[in-house]
Amino acid sequence: MELKSNRELYDYLIALSAVLSSRGADELSGAVAIASRHASGMSTEFLGEARIALRRFQDDRSVLNESEWLDLVDVLRQLDQSFYHRG
Repeated sequence: MELKSNRELYDYLIALSAVLSSRGADELSGAVAIASRHASGMSTEFLGEARIALRRFQDDRSVLNESEWLDLVDVLRQLDQSFYHRG
């Protein structure tokens, strides 16, 4: 899953939050939804909050299927690269 803009990241976070909520993972869904709300602020803050929220899955991937998990890992990789290139 290649994200080309912050808008695509925002859309991904909203969709992921809905999936998590539908599966009863309300705490994770809330964390992802909160991160999505930073989209209207500074880009760096939005990317950082998204990265923090998505990293919460590293210890519990049971809520996502394999395809969803691979998308999440790919999005995290892109966020990490974004921060490394800024520094």
